[in-house]
Amino acid sequence: MPPRIPPIPRLTLYTGGKECSLCEVAKHELNLLRQTTPFELTLWNIRDPPSGADPKEAKKWRRLYQYDIPVLHLDEKRVQKHRIDRSALSKVLEEWRATRLREESEGEAQEGLRKE
Repeated sequence: MPPRIPPIPRLTLYTGGKECSLCEVAKHELNLLRQTTPFELTLWNIRDPPSGADPKEAKKWRRLYQYDIPVLHLDEKRVQKHRIDRSALSKVLEEWRATRLREESEGEAQEGLRKE
């Protein structure tokens, strides 16, 4: 069996664009963390949503976070806001990864029992 590729967490950073200085700092902190901890990052500007975004969804995020940006989500759950704490986020990502690997291995064990 080929070696497993470890799961990659998916983060979304809700920002206010270049005029949001805290958002720029958050992006910098995430880029620093990404050098040692792999993750996918999607940027969502609540003031200028991505083209093709559902207008209702865009309005929801703008209303929800207009006074709190930047906000960071992991799998659609808020994990940090205002400032990125790299140390704390690194721990969250490691816990996420450990949970996914455990779930995967439990699923393989159950699959093995069904084949017997």
